[in-house]
Amino acid sequence: MKSILNIEKNIFELENILNKKQKIEELESSIQQLFSLILKDYPYLKLPTFSIIPTRALEFIVWYQDPNAITETLLIKQNSFTAYLWRCDDEKWYLDDLYSEPREIASKLIKHIPVFYSIPENPKEVKHLLEIGIMHFNEILFPIFSNRTLEDSREVLTWDDHFLLVGTQLTNLKLYSHEEWNALIDRENSYLN
Repeated sequence: MKSILNIEKNIFELENILNKKQKIEELESSIQQLFSLILKDYPYLKLPTFSIIPTRALEFIVWYQDPNAITETLLIKQNSFTAYLWRCDDEKWYLDDLYSEPREIASKLIKHIPVFYSIPENPKEVKHLLEIGIMHFNEILFPIFSNRTLEDSREVLTWDDHFLLVGTQLTNLKLYSHEEWNALIDRENSYLN
């Protein structure tokens, strides 16, 4: 898999968002918009989830809570990645009680959110991303990795020059080589004749 392009530019854009004096709801919206823009060429990938949670609920669980923290925290989550952003009375955003400089926070988020390093390059990677929940199961959006034409593309989600990913739902995904797929199609056609 490859990573998103322009990592440094994206870090800079997120840093600019963090430098603004804004409410947590505005921060959430601004970050979601940036992440959507970053992934606009990959509509089949899922954005991380965002939620605003009570800061008090995290006391002694994630960090030693600063008594001057605002009452709400922004949770950004994708698979095993979680990040907590909150602001204290010094008007600075903090990430997981470890980082307080906007550049550091932006860098940690962009460099560690899984979707930004999950651009598939073949059907095997598409299957993996579907199974771990980073990719939408939407037949219309699946990327195609080859110009090769298929004799029968029913139930084929994506392909490259070597493999096809076939299935109708997450529970029946299967990889086939082109030879295996053609043999299966030939057998099915012989039953119909």
